[in-house]
Amino acid sequence: MRDVKATHFITAGVFLLPLIALAFSSAPVMLSLVLYANLYALALYDWHSFRLPNMLNASLLITGFMATYAIGGDMVSHLIGAVAGFAFVVFLDMAYRRLRGRAGIGMGDAKFLAGAGAWAGWVGLPPTLFIASIVGLGTILIKSIAGKRHESAEPLPFGPYLCLGLWLTWLYFNRIDM
Repeated sequence: MRDVKATHFITAGVFLLPLIALAFSSAPVMLSLVLYANLYALALYDWHSFRLPNMLNASLLITGFMATYAIGGDMVSHLIGAVAGFAFVVFLDMAYRRLRGRAGIGMGDAKFLAGAGAWAGWVGLPPTLFIASIVGLGTILIKSIAGKRHESAEPLPFGPYLCLGLWLTWLYFNRIDM
């Protein structure tokens, strides 16, 4: 019986906490709900499969440009953001491969950051990555404090952290060019 209650609590949190966060933001409500639905699907998929599917990343990219157009945002800034987000991860993966001799970053993350750039512009990429990195590192730290060592070869789904980073950036940190 306890599992059912926990599931209801988690499900309520997944839907209520973003709505509460949205209430304290100046972001457009309908566009924010479109973004949240896409981010929720991406985070859930990556958490279970360690993949960010092309279809959901394409949806993020397309709706990001549509949202930018709808609110009269600077399309050039968002196009630069999409290209820079993708290029950053490709460059990082190339450097990691050269250093470690193996892949370390999935190209789903690159495609995700292209979509993030479409939503948040190039100015939104640093806070998105910063939030994702801090929360991801915090998760590993909490895991290690709890006595569960994270092995360096063990995959870590970074998509949920990127989703959280983009969500918070969209809501609170990205009003410069919109």
